Amino acid sequence: MVKREARTRFFFFSGSFLLLLVCLLVTPTSATAPQAKKTVPAQDEPRQQGPVARAADGPQTLEPRQQDRRPAIRASRDERRTAARGGRIRLTEREMELLARLVYAEGRGEPYEGQVAIAAVVLNRVESPQFPNTVREVIFAPNAFSPVKDGHLSQKTNDTARKAVRDAVNGMDPSRGSLYFYNPKTATSEWIRTRPQTVRIANHVFAR
Repeated sequence: MVKREARTRFFFFSGSFLLLLVCLLVTPTSATAPQAKKTVPAQDEPRQQGPVARAADGPQTLEPRQQDRRPAIRASRDERRTAARGGRIRLTEREMELLARLVYAEGRGEPYEGQVAIAAVVLNRVESPQFPNTVREVIFAPNAFSPVKDGHLSQKTNDTARKAVRDAVNGMDPSRGSLYFYNPKTATSEWIRTRPQTVRIANHVFAR
């Protein structure tokens, strides 16, 4: 009976020892602490374009704004003024066309010299302190020219009238500095006939 108990104890302790030995061989001898999972930082996002940005090693700085690439606004060719008569007068292409219309309306049928003289009278008025200082204001002044007064200043003109205007602008003045002109056959104003005459060209008398 004693021998049986001793044998049982021997097998129990032997089994326990073998089980412990197996556990020691299977289990790692050194435990490692769990490492924190690394997070890969996201790539730097492109900085927003704006007036304010942070410098690499300094305080906030103002970045120059991107230049405005909109095309520059240009003045219409009709509104650009060109010098006339040595720079004493400046007029636009639109005013030159308006003057050509007046020359056509007043000087149809007149010789070329007479048409240049009509344009010269308008320019002489622009230079004179007695009249407005722009071609448009001179032409549309009250009672200044009969085609305007009567509403007959149409859009019509021709190359001859335009050339006459260019020559007058460039300094030609067959009127000899006149400020007025009239047709003695049709003029109704007695005052205009009292003005000192400078020259007569075809049907028009020019005066100061």
